[in-house]
Amino acid sequence: MNQYKDIVTILYVEDEDGVRKGFLKTLNRYAKEVYEAKDGEEGLELYKLHHPDIVVTDIKMPKMNGIEMAKAIKEIDKDQKIIVTTAHSESNYLLEAISLQLSGYILKPVDKNILKDKILELAKQQYIEIESEKNRYLIQEIANFQNNMLVVYDKLDEIIFTNKMFLKFFNVINLEEFFVKYATNCEIINNCKTDGHWADDFLHYDDDKRVISLVDKFTNKKKMFILDVKKMETTHHKICTFTEITKIATKKDEFEKKAYKDELTKIYNRAKFNIALIDEIVNFKINNNELSILFFDIDHFKMFNDTYGHQMGDEILSMLASIVDDSCRETDLFARWGGEEFIVLLPNVGLKSAFKIAEFKRNLIENHTFKDGLKVTCSFGVTTINKDDDKDSFLKRVDDALYKAKENGRNRVEIVEGLVL
Repeated sequence: MNQYKDIVTILYVEDEDGVRKGFLKTLNRYAKEVYEAKDGEEGLELYKLHHPDIVVTDIKMPKMNGIEMAKAIKEIDKDQKIIVTTAHSESNYLLEAISLQLSGYILKPVDKNILKDKILELAKQQYIEIESEKNRYLIQEIANFQNNMLVVYDKLDEIIFTNKMFLKFFNVINLEEFFVKYATNCEIINNCKTDGHWADDFLHYDDDKRVISLVDKFTNKKKMFILDVKKMETTHHKICTFTEITKIATKKDEFEKKAYKDELTKIYNRAKFNIALIDEIVNFKINNNELSILFFDIDHFKMFNDTYGHQMGDEILSMLASIVDDSCRETDLFARWGGEEFIVLLPNVGLKSAFKIAEFKRNLIENHTFKDGLKVTCSFGVTTINKDDDKDSFLKRVDDALYKAKENGRNRVEIVEGLVL
């Protein structure tokens, strides 16, 4: 009993002075503090003042009996541990005590060993509850210490635990408020695609597919996260962590803009085009999809620069890129090849359609009036992929087509020699 004595306090309520005094010495052996009361009213006041761990009370007492006091105490704390002592003749009281779901009852005359065993049992429960609460607090503190958001779902897919970062992100004080604001969890996960629980989608995803975007409800800003989901084998709980990568993603975007965007025209550069071309050639080899390229440059651009200056030349390049970019599909990849040369990758486009697209862009440029009323024209080469092509042979053929357009008078569209529309 010594291991529990320092954590247990007892309220003992008994109207018979002799009985009360006789048991006080015994109870003091099992608790660090014992509060005594001679009736229910006094017992209730002491309870409100001290909130003891265990209440031991007689049932039949003046002013307020033990059942009435127990009811009042249960209204304060429904989990309060209460032991009642009763005589055989008090069966009606006993039935009412049972209905209150009290912790136990002991028949009078009370056997001190039985009382000791019952207090020991409740003290052990108290010890377990205290230790469990300490562990819960420790787990919560560890979770709150994390910089990432954490949420745990039980096997019924109900949230049972979160850390402060999660609550702050969704701008709520506690889980109750979260449930009110976000009744359907799929509404807060942009990547949710399943009819079941959203986290099930991510259990077996590769790293690149576990990157999600969420709007921070506290700052109203979009943020990027890597979502990790772990399903526990024994309990079937799902532990979900959201690790923010907004800064990393932003830096990655900035790097890609510098690495793959042309500084002058703001369209893609040659490096990006080569990466996309290799991917599309692989796709062609697997799926046999059509694939074409337009390659064009500005006619007599060196002469233009010599006449109007390089600054005007740069402005023409930038304006032309904007015009052509606006005429491209979302699936096209338009890039500056170098100098006054530009190239367009056309996935799922055959030679006839590619020729028409090139002719449309050529007309668009020819009929556009640039700064200070200036006009420019472009020569276009067009080709489509063959089954034996690699990157170099594909590019060589479209370069030949562009050379053919220049040889045949410029401001025109030519396909590579030997291919028929």
